[in-house]
Amino acid sequence: MATAELVTRVWIEPGCIVCDACENAAPTVFHVTDDTCVIRPDALNAEFTRPLTAEIKEAAEECPVDVIKFEVVMGEAPAATATPAAAKEEKAAAKADADEPATAAVKKAPHKPAAAAKESGKAAAKSPEKAPTVSVAGEPDPAIQALLRAATSRGGMAVIGKTDAESGPTAKMWEKAPASELPPDARQAKVLKASGETKDGVTRRGVLTGSALGIGWLAFGGASVVSAVAFQRFMMPNVLEEPDPRVRIGKLEVYAAMPPGEVNNDHKPDGFWIIRLEDRIAALNIICTHLGCIPNWLANDRKFKCPCHGSGFRQAGINFEGPAPRPLERFRIEVVDGFVVVDKSKKYQYEKGQWESAESFVEV
Repeated sequence: MATAELVTRVWIEPGCIVCDACENAAPTVFHVTDDTCVIRPDALNAEFTRPLTAEIKEAAEECPVDVIKFEVVMGEAPAATATPAAAKEEKAAAKADADEPATAAVKKAPHKPAAAAKESGKAAAKSPEKAPTVSVAGEPDPAIQALLRAATSRGGMAVIGKTDAESGPTAKMWEKAPASELPPDARQAKVLKASGETKDGVTRRGVLTGSALGIGWLAFGGASVVSAVAFQRFMMPNVLEEPDPRVRIGKLEVYAAMPPGEVNNDHKPDGFWIIRLEDRIAALNIICTHLGCIPNWLANDRKFKCPCHGSGFRQAGINFEGPAPRPLERFRIEVVDGFVVVDKSKKYQYEKGQWESAESFVEV
């Protein structure tokens, strides 16, 4: 009894590209899913894999990314593996499509011995239309052959794209099969083909073009309405929509009770401080006269300090350090019905002598 290497365990390492070459070579051992390839449960048994040694080795040889691995032991060769070359030739002949002689010749090429390869080369020279694709070294590339077989026998784009007259019986079978029963490559090819044209003959490009035109006209109409509203809004007075610059802050007694030199921060969000001077109160603008930052009142240091560039102002608003070119501005302030009202629409500047105006302070 002849001895041979027998596969006792087979597995797949990470990196599968889902090309269907392994399942095409050994369909009882490998199963290709949408995103990877797995070993079938029966093939996890050594007794099951030994008779399939030739198919497993062929699948490993044809794997484009070399992720199929297996372990072998020496043993009595079963009838199925005693003549592996003959088994490969018989299997390739069974897979060959009668309507695609060039494809069948490509499938058989990797399994011929050296002498047969020379004869094939001579025959190819006489009949160039049947010459198989070969590598630079002169021998067919197993990975390329595996991908070609997967594309032509499993319904890939190489077959799905053909007309009914050009397609072989195997391709026609996959063409009529429902999508749920198709292998990944055939399913993707069928979806891509179906997306190119709708059932009533209208092309997908036409549908997209029509939709784009419709959306464009809709956008144009919307823009016209918005423009009309904006024009109307521009032509109408907006005085009523402007915020009232007058702020009523509280009774005069509250601020008159402040000790001289005190600063009230309650209305900083409104844009001003209330400062208590010797005999009056004033509303100090919080905007720094350098570049428009907002200083902070430092009670311990008795000064306003700008965090942006370091300008410093005394409690009365006079600048004394940093790049600020002039003192802080004051707002108009008055008493109405016993309540202090600050009017931010009117400002008073120290360098112009406006702080002496009766509207820039309230006597207490």
